[in-house]
Amino acid sequence: MALTRRNLPASFLSGEQPNLTPLIDCVFLLLVFFMVTTVFLHTKGLDVDLPAPTDTTERQERKDINVTINSVGRVQIGGEDVSADRLVVRLQRAMRDANNDNITIQAHKDCAQKHVVFVVDAAKGAGVAGIAFVKEEGGTS
Repeated sequence: MALTRRNLPASFLSGEQPNLTPLIDCVFLLLVFFMVTTVFLHTKGLDVDLPAPTDTTERQERKDINVTINSVGRVQIGGEDVSADRLVVRLQRAMRDANNDNITIQAHKDCAQKHVVFVVDAAKGAGVAGIAFVKEEGGTS
């Protein structure tokens, strides 16, 4: 049976609009509730374990260890000539004195490759953790 205008309740026939005030009040209260609760939410970031500050141990400054090889294959560590048989011992002493496990090798452009390989092998034998190679910019070195 289809509802016609005659079968509708009297409240629908009056033509009045429904009261939206209680609905707006509820929406407003929900809006205020969510705005207030989002302020108290704690957003968790990345956990970082920072080292504890200690006054008793001072951190020693690291110094660079520069190994240079000239055009004829003579090796220098920090400006001092080093013989081939003393290279490993001298590298270990330089690492201990400089508090650094890394070295920098700078070879002359006319240096034979075998001298560079010899220094790299000696450095690995001395326990060097990292080796960096330096190339001079420009034509002279």
